[in-house]
Amino acid sequence: MRNQFPSHCTRTTRALLLTLGATALAAGCHRSDDARIRNAGASGAAPSAQSGTPGIGGSATSNPAGASSTGGSGPASGAPGAGAPAAGTSGTTNANAGSSLGGAPPSSGGGVGNAGAHSGVSGAGGSVSLPPHTGSWRVTMLGDSITGATCGPQLLSKALIDHGKTNFTFVGSTLNNQSCNGAVTVQSEGHGGYLVTDLVGSGQHASELPMWCNTNRSELVLMQFGTNDVWNDRSPSVILDAFSTVLTDLRAANPNVIVLVAQITPLNPTGCAACESRVVALNSQIPAWASSKSTAASPVSVVDLHSAFTAASYTSNSTYTGDGVHPNVAGAQLIADKWYAALSALGVP
Repeated sequence: MRNQFPSHCTRTTRALLLTLGATALAAGCHRSDDARIRNAGASGAAPSAQSGTPGIGGSATSNPAGASSTGGSGPASGAPGAGAPAAGTSGTTNANAGSSLGGAPPSSGGGVGNAGAHSGVSGAGGSVSLPPHTGSWRVTMLGDSITGATCGPQLLSKALIDHGKTNFTFVGSTLNNQSCNGAVTVQSEGHGGYLVTDLVGSGQHASELPMWCNTNRSELVLMQFGTNDVWNDRSPSVILDAFSTVLTDLRAANPNVIVLVAQITPLNPTGCAACESRVVALNSQIPAWASSKSTAASPVSVVDLHSAFTAASYTSNSTYTGDGVHPNVAGAQLIADKWYAALSALGVP
């Protein structure tokens, strides 16, 4: 469930208390010079939600208002006012799933390449050649609790390190500290219960987006957002408009940011029979959106995370998820494999 903050908050004047779940102080990056935003609470805590808004949350223990659990398997919930619990940490690592490259329908994904090294690899806008880059890469994984409270970011970091890639730092205001097959903890911008459409306009989290962008100044962003939006029946066009605002803010902080956007994972929570069809509808429109937004200075590419799973079997208490929403360790490994394949094929980070 989400916090009962006023929905009219703006990006220019007010300081907003971040929802429970972040562990690092981020300040001085509001669009007003005098506004600062501080998170509160321990890592993994979920934002509370307004009644009638299901969402994927982040707390290891349920709160009286119905915050969801991410510490282990629990009763799935898709009912209004309830957040779905996250899967537990059982499961085994799966073999590398790989990622197809290119702007394509939901059955394929995309990647980006290092400065000229893989300029022939197809991305959202066709052939991708990245702007020059020197030094360590600042990497942000951006999304909801699937990013913030499951093992994907840690397992991606582990995969990079295991393959000798150390020229990167994961940056963000939330700490990923799950038990993830020996992976080290990393920072991300994964926020339990968040809708990307609530990060824009008069949305209740709108002031946080520029704060994250200006603090992180990310050079490489891996965005998996929209799960809570389709769960709440937001249309693909509205979600993609929000993606555009996110991209605008990322570029305002770093004009050369490289963005990999996910075609999101399956969604089959109890009580939402239409959720998966909404996911398919959104995913089908992401490649065209990415192609229209990609530039030589700031490429946007697509990575198909949906095809890492068989959607019909991505249901409660199945191989890769406990609740039909959040991947367990085995499911998160498939997600990490997809991200890693897209990155490594093109030499970044």
